[in-house]
Amino acid sequence: MIFKFSHLYFIFTTNNDVQDLLIFGHNIETWLIYVLIFFGLTSLAFVSVWFIGFLSESQSGKSIKQPWE
Repeated sequence: MIFKFSHLYFIFTTNNDVQDLLIFGHNIETWLIYVLIFFGLTSLAFVSVWFIGFLSESQSGKSIKQPWE
């Protein structure tokens, strides 16, 4: 029963319909900033994992092997 009426809360036709919508107490512009911060932090974490792995592999003294070797 609740599922039938919950879609009315989330459906919108234009961007102006979402302009004043609050999701968990924050407007959509705030959520967009949160998403950008999240993507920035996850991309930094992704790059740092690869960089730390490259440094540890190069400092081990062994030659870096390709996956097909």
